[in-house]
Amino acid sequence: MNYIQSAYNILMKLVFPNSCLSCHQHLDHGILCPLCIGNLEAIEKTNRIDDVHFPQFIDEAYACWWFNDILQDVIHQLKYADRARIGMDMGKLAAGTFHKNVLQNLDLITAIPLHHKKNRERGYNQAGWIAKGFSKQVGIPLDLSMIKRKNYTVSQTTLDREERLQNMENAFVSSRPLKGLNVGIIDDVLTTGATMSACAKALKQNGARRVMAITLATPKTKI
Repeated sequence: MNYIQSAYNILMKLVFPNSCLSCHQHLDHGILCPLCIGNLEAIEKTNRIDDVHFPQFIDEAYACWWFNDILQDVIHQLKYADRARIGMDMGKLAAGTFHKNVLQNLDLITAIPLHHKKNRERGYNQAGWIAKGFSKQVGIPLDLSMIKRKNYTVSQTTLDREERLQNMENAFVSSRPLKGLNVGIIDDVLTTGATMSACAKALKQNGARRVMAITLATPKTKI
C-alpha cells in the first residue's frame, strides 16, 4: 500500500508540479508563494452590505480580498483546470483573514450550488470546495445539500446588472428546515450580489434567520 501511495504521489507531482498558481515559482508546498500571498489585497472585515447592488435577503456581506491578477489566476485554475482541491486551500487561507467575532453567530456554512448539469460538466462545484476548506478551518458545520439550483441559468458574466437579477429569479430551492439558524453562503467572487441574494431568499423562505455572504474576492469597480 505504501508503494502504491508513493507511486501515486510521484505521478501527481509530475502531472501537477508544485508551483505558485500565479508566478509559477517552485513551491515545496501550498498553492501560492509568500510574495503572491503578500500581494493579495486584504479587505477590512466590516459588513459591506451597503456596497452590494442587490442586497435583498442578505444581512451581511464580506469578501476576503480585492479581485486582482493573482486571484484571477487562482480562480481560473480552480474553475477550468480540473483542480478542485485548490478551493480547499483557498478556503482555509480565506478563513484565516477573519476574526472569530465576525463568524461567531454562524450555525452552518453552505455554498452557492451548481445546477446538476453544470456540476456534471465540470465534475465538481468550486464554491463547495472553498466552503469545505473554510468550514474546516473555522470549525463551523458544513451542509452543501441544504440548497439546490433548480434552473439551468446562463453565466452571469455575460449579463448586465439587471439581467443578472432576472437570470437568478427563483433559481434556488431549499429543502432543509432552517428555522432560526444563521447561515453563511460561500462563493468565489461577489459582483452584483444577484446570485447571493437569490440563494439567501430560498434559505429564508425555509426559515433561516440571517444570511451572511462570504467570498474570496470582490472587484474594486462594481459591475
